[in-house]
Amino acid sequence: MKILDIDTIVGSQTTAYGSQGVRRVRVHGGSGSAAVNIMHLAPGGRLGRHVAPVPQVLIVTEGQGWACGADGEPEALMRGQAACWAAGEEHETWTDTGMTVLIVEAQSPAQESMLGEAGRG
Repeated sequence: MKILDIDTIVGSQTTAYGSQGVRRVRVHGGSGSAAVNIMHLAPGGRLGRHVAPVPQVLIVTEGQGWACGADGEPEALMRGQAACWAAGEEHETWTDTGMTVLIVEAQSPAQESMLGEAGRG
């Protein structure tokens, strides 16, 4: 077994879709149909508006922020909450104070999973 301190993993800055103040640490993104990332959003950070290529779920593990879906209406998010988006849904996430999130994406999620919930729209 190996223990990792994820706060010390450098990761990479994410600027896609006009994103600002976002550092990504890839957890999984190999040859399978799923990707898992940890995103650290700095105070004032934003994951810019974009279309979800597959169903995805964003789980807040630290801090608080906002997310919106296709309707553009902001919904507050805090630690322990998740936002789910269907494939093809435009969405955006931001924070005033800083936030760490776990994002899971999968092409064919199990229906009983959170990603399955996202797939149902």
